[in-house]
Amino acid sequence: MRRGVVSPELRDCVNHAPPTVDRIGEMIEKAMIRLLLLAAVLACMAGCGQEDVARVRGGVSIADADAAAGPVFDAQIVLCRRVGSKTGKRLDIGESFAEGYETRDRYIHAFVDFTGARAGVHQVHLVWIRPGGKELFRMFAEVRVTPAPDGYVTEIAWLNAEDLHYRQDEEPVAGATADFSLHSRLNVAPEKGRDAGAYALRVYWNRELLAERSFLFHSMDG
Repeated sequence: MRRGVVSPELRDCVNHAPPTVDRIGEMIEKAMIRLLLLAAVLACMAGCGQEDVARVRGGVSIADADAAAGPVFDAQIVLCRRVGSKTGKRLDIGESFAEGYETRDRYIHAFVDFTGARAGVHQVHLVWIRPGGKELFRMFAEVRVTPAPDGYVTEIAWLNAEDLHYRQDEEPVAGATADFSLHSRLNVAPEKGRDAGAYALRVYWNRELLAERSFLFHSMDG
């Protein structure tokens, strides 16, 4: 080796101090976590479905992302027979409704309360299911959630897949979190001749089932 020239190997030894005890402990801890996650994934692949495997693989990152992003996204369905004309209050909330001949009993109302929606443009389908499991009809909305200085602004537009020119916008909703409600109703007036039995409302968020609520509809003497 020429005088005055330091080899790369010797330079590395001089410039880089050996890892400390704390650093070694941290490296060992990270390695153990990786091994435990790998073992969990392999166990699920051996005896669980693909959904379970995905849940194990993504569980830690999803939990961390949710914690960083804010409230957990959720949707709750509330069924009622009447809605206050002035207050908008939900009246006669329940899961069993009888046929009625009064004007105020013509509908079964469904409110879907969303909390913690993420920013972006989303598709929502509210699907009514008749006894026997077949679809009765559906409503389709586009929900646009935009970050704002004080939280979020949520814009809702009702669309019609069979009429591309149809669009009905609701008043934008502003808040610290992206919370909003969608409303739909089922006409059960006697002239509709609805069958008695178990009905349901299903809520699809970006074409994935998010929530479902069943209820009974029966005759006045049933």
